[in-house]
Amino acid sequence: MDAWKSSGLSCRAYAAKAGINQRTLTWWKSKLASAGATGPASASFVEVTEQLAAPAADAGVIELDVGGVHVRVRGRVEAEALARVLDVLEARG
Repeated sequence: MDAWKSSGLSCRAYAAKAGINQRTLTWWKSKLASAGATGPASASFVEVTEQLAAPAADAGVIELDVGGVHVRVRGRVEAEALARVLDVLEARG
């Protein structure tokens, strides 16, 4: 936005020169104006002093409907344990 303002060009001319869509430029102008953005925000940094454990890539949620029973399993599950649960549910049905 600052580059557009300082260029002295119209929205159409600046968008063409910058290779961006004119509607995108006007949308951002409106968005920033409604947010009350009058200038660049001041940057600040925070020192990270400890490492947080990231969730396991294969952790998630498994949801099953078996014989009218809803089963939700969260996190990492061993295949054998899940197979045993399914065997029990199947035997009940």
